[in-house]
Amino acid sequence: MQTLFSPDSKLMQSLSRLFDLAVLNCVFLLTCIPVITIGAASAAMYTVCFRMGTEAEAGVVKPYFRAFRDNFRQGTILWLISLAFFAVGLFDFFLFYQREGMTRYLYLPVAILLVLGVLAFGYLFPLVSRFENRVWGTVKNALLMSVAYLPRSIAIAVLNLLPLGLLLFNTYLFVRLGFLWLFCYYGCAAYLNTRLLEKVFAPFLNQTE
Repeated sequence: MQTLFSPDSKLMQSLSRLFDLAVLNCVFLLTCIPVITIGAASAAMYTVCFRMGTEAEAGVVKPYFRAFRDNFRQGTILWLISLAFFAVGLFDFFLFYQREGMTRYLYLPVAILLVLGVLAFGYLFPLVSRFENRVWGTVKNALLMSVAYLPRSIAIAVLNLLPLGLLLFNTYLFVRLGFLWLFCYYGCAAYLNTRLLEKVFAPFLNQTE
């Protein structure tokens, strides 16, 4: 029992990591309240998650707010671009879908663009957290990587969209799982995403270095 509950045991290390992710989740949600800050908050959350388990790990709260400040401008711009893209895309999708005749089928290319947007969105803020680049360079790299690593991109998209999907299609279950969203889901999802993205980013990080 002493070995099981020692600070160096796998159980205690796992519980410690889960606690860190719970703290990260709460800080992330608090900084998302103004809505316009969601981009900067996402980039900061990924910055902390990428450092977990490495020599650069230095806690949660202070590194989070430092990254939030450093990535605020680019994260906010990318978030607003994303909002505009999905707002226009969804509007066009339902507009064409409800029409009659051949123009109705214009919803298909719009749907394809929306899917590509969802896949690329999963890379935007991780890229901001790991690389210095211009806004449109980040958008281009996110799109290219999301297509090049499609299986990982789909897994990331599923993790990102799960809360929204439950909210839209099973509101009762979403509410029942409210404690999950409030205390750990977003931090855990970001942590899993960083594990999926480590191999994707590794060659480019080596080039940067």
